[in-house]
Amino acid sequence: MTSHVFRNRAGGHGLARIAPALGLPRAGAAAGLVAVAVWCGGRCDVASAQPGGQPKQLTAADGTGTVDAVAPGILRLRLKGGEFWNVVPAANALVSVEGTATRELLQPGQFVSCSLDLDAAGKVTAPVTQVIFTGGGTPGVVAGGLGGAEPGAKRLPGRRPAGTYLVSGPIRQVTDDTITVQAGRDKFEIDVPPAAELLVRTANLAPVSPGDQVEVEGLYVRKGELQATKLSITLANPVSPPAKNKGARRTAKPAAAESE
Repeated sequence: MTSHVFRNRAGGHGLARIAPALGLPRAGAAAGLVAVAVWCGGRCDVASAQPGGQPKQLTAADGTGTVDAVAPGILRLRLKGGEFWNVVPAANALVSVEGTATRELLQPGQFVSCSLDLDAAGKVTAPVTQVIFTGGGTPGVVAGGLGGAEPGAKRLPGRRPAGTYLVSGPIRQVTDDTITVQAGRDKFEIDVPPAAELLVRTANLAPVSPGDQVEVEGLYVRKGELQATKLSITLANPVSPPAKNKGARRTAKPAAAESE
């Protein structure tokens, strides 16, 4: 399974796989959260949290706030009124993490989606205006404009008529401002100008770090322990790779000087 690494400039980072994974916060905060995660078994089942306990609903009106700490499989949130909640996403939770990215994140191995204008030969005819880091997905080419491909969307292999297509896949190579994306059997060389918008839109919690804005809904039996059914996070800082992964860009070799 392909791994995707994210890092938030605020300091949080983690190794993310297509299934949600989280980075580690400061040691003190992490220790308490890890203990809760072990107690929950990584998944707080509100129905069995207390014998005969009747789950209550935390609505979006009371579920706004910020991320206070992050640990594997669990978040601690500071919500309305300054209350702290340990939150574990339910198995079928709707999770949305959105923000921006730095150009350093344009690295081999990162999974991206972008809208491309292709000619009849399958060549890219114009620079992109937007690149989206999704944290994973199904590589391929889908007819249509901007946005993520819906599950089950018809992918179009081989030759296709000239038009606008959504291309998704891992970056294989970066040379100056050009990225090479492998979308299934097809490979595309894409110019990403400095003005291009670099966005993070994922269901993966790896980029999340303290200070991010959050809106959550879910069920609880005891106050402070929530199983989230809907979790929306807006990243406070642009996402960049860990320092050890920076500098992976390649620069085109200069043309050889003509011999006199």
